[in-house]
Amino acid sequence: MDNLQTTATGLDALTQMYRAITHNLANVDTTGFKRRRVSFEEILGSQAAGAAVSPGGRVEGHALLDFTQGTIRRTDRALDLALDGEGFFVIETAQGPRYTRNGAFRADAAGQLVDAAGQLLAGEAGPIMLPPSAGTEGVRVSRDGAVIAAGQTIGQLRLVRFAAPEQLVPEGSSRFRAPDGVEPETAEDVTVHQGFREDANVNLVQELVNLLAVTRLYEANHKAAQMQDRTQKSLLDVAMA
Repeated sequence: MDNLQTTATGLDALTQMYRAITHNLANVDTTGFKRRRVSFEEILGSQAAGAAVSPGGRVEGHALLDFTQGTIRRTDRALDLALDGEGFFVIETAQGPRYTRNGAFRADAAGQLVDAAGQLLAGEAGPIMLPPSAGTEGVRVSRDGAVIAAGQTIGQLRLVRFAAPEQLVPEGSSRFRAPDGVEPETAEDVTVHQGFREDANVNLVQELVNLLAVTRLYEANHKAAQMQDRTQKSLLDVAMA
């Protein structure tokens, strides 16, 4: 690999880093969001191995999603739920189950618990439906995920975990899908906190520092690429003279 190609590869890696950082910054206030952890060395290594890099910055075959837990923030809203520990809520969609740490739920017109997009929150025995006489403020959710309304247990949240959560594929709105062949297991060591939400695990200051560093590196590499290009053209002109 010549110097110009090496510089071009570095510029591409820095572009992937820039996309990931700006994506993190755009979602700093998104409940349950998981930041993209981008390593210059990992991207270069994946490119050298011929791995595909998606436009969103996820290097296929490499763990670049950071699933560390965000800050659990009190809201006192009855249908705001946060998970403490490794685990996900399960959302039922037309495309199959999706997994999220975004616990901002509501009741739809039929009394079923749904997410912000109106997709059903999965219970162990199916959708969870509030009795007609129960208002949302009277709903209680135990630390193990039992949902109680009108003095009776009406469902149990389905909470799952993955042995390797970095294999999950982000789909937006803090949702993830499992690749073919990857199945969840029951989350045993997770606690549900009612009246709380999990903030994005994005450190605003650190991301801004990373953005500045990547921008400076990109500018330096771009100048180097321009200089190398001019040098090669000069050598070619001399050779053809």
